[in-house]
Amino acid sequence: MARKKRRSRQFKKTSRVIDMDEARMQRQERRQAAQQEEEREKTASDERRIRRKRALRKKRSRRRLLIAVIVIVLLVLLGASIANIVMLKQEQKEAQEKQDQLKAQQEQLKEDLKDVNDEENIEDQAREKLKLVKPGETIYIPDED
Repeated sequence: MARKKRRSRQFKKTSRVIDMDEARMQRQERRQAAQQEEEREKTASDERRIRRKRALRKKRSRRRLLIAVIVIVLLVLLGASIANIVMLKQEQKEAQEKQDQLKAQQEQLKEDLKDVNDEENIEDQAREKLKLVKPGETIYIPDED
């Protein structure tokens, strides 16, 4: 029986009159507050998601820009290298032509060197360049008029 008394005392302490309409309104207010809180959390998470997406897009665009700059620099360097190679090939061709001309000139000079000791050549050179004559010959110089 002691238990019954305790229960009844607790009941008396905690008992109160409940108005059903008021309880419904309180429940609806709590539900609405919970829904609003969910919406706030949802919009906050959406905003975070949107910020993350924007940050990711920004990061991707920076990465693409960096890659584009690197590609352009590489293409410019490649173009400069190709231009340098073309110039060097042309210089090589010109040097080869000059070498061929010098070899031809060297051959001509070798032939002239062989003819230097020839008596006819020596006589021609003495007559033309040094204006020498053989004994008994006379030189006639015409007037320039």
